[in-house]
Order: sequence, then C-alpha cells, then structure tokens
Amino acid sequence: MSAKAKNQCNGAEQITRCNGINIRFSPTEDRAELKNQMQNLAGEIAAGLTKLEPAESKELLEAFVSALLLSVSKESRREERRQKQAEGIAAARARGVRLGRPRVTLPENFYEVCIAWKNREISLSNAAKACGMPESTFYDRARKVAAAVKKKTCFQSERVVGGEEA
Repeated sequence: MSAKAKNQCNGAEQITRCNGINIRFSPTEDRAELKNQMQNLAGEIAAGLTKLEPAESKELLEAFVSALLLSVSKESRREERRQKQAEGIAAARARGVRLGRPRVTLPENFYEVCIAWKNREISLSNAAKACGMPESTFYDRARKVAAAVKKKTCFQSERVVGGEEA
C-alpha cells in the first residue's frame, strides 16, 4: 500500500485507512461487507493509476499485486506456524511436560525460617539469606505457602461443623 496507509487494531477488529478509505477487518463481519470494502479500495487504486503514464501504472500495479500475494502468503505461513505450535504445546501437556521456568525447590529450613520471620524474630533480609534466596522470592514463596495453609485450614473447617463432619 502507499505511504498513506495506516493500521489500527481494536481488539479482534483491524482498521486500515488508505487514501481516505477505512477498511475494517473483523472476524465477525460478513463476507459481503468485506468484499464491498475491497471493491471500493480497488476503485481508489484504479482511479489513482489512471492519472499516471501507462508504463508507470503497470509497474505500480504489478508491485501492488506482488505485495498483496506476498502478504497473503506470509499470513498463511504465520497462521500455520501458530497452529502447529499450539498443537505441539497441547501434545506436550498431554504427555505431562511442564512448560516454562522450573520451580526452585524450597530449602529444608524454609518453614522454620518462615515461621520465625512471621513471628518477627528475624528480618526479611536475614530470612532470605538463611534460605539462600533473594528477598523477593522468599517473600513471594512465604506468601503463597501461607495462602495454601490458610486455604487448607478453611477447607477443613468447612467440613467440620460443630465438632461433627458435615
């Protein structure tokens, strides 16, 4: 497209503005509307080409058609790659492969140090040093362990009502 073409993405809808014409590409839009917009764009391009010399207009039209075919080809390859990637990730998960950065195992003294830190017996920096991890990691893991313990005790208390199981 010309230097005047601009793209905007609004969620799933993409708006392309070219020579004063807004072209909306939306997955929910019907084909007839998209076809109408493409015909309007073709009319604008043809009007611009008629103002040029025949050799120059032919050269520009050939370049446009080549760019259009290349864009369609690239988009097709991109979509195929995304689909294969999604299939590969799904197959790996089905095999039980964990994706992403592996979790660091908690040191043996973590729970004792965490309790001491919660009781304000030691500072956060000293607790993190005792466990051999950065302060942010220690704080995050301590928060998650506390939330898991709280959730577990809440779940158990829901099952026991008045000393009897519900």
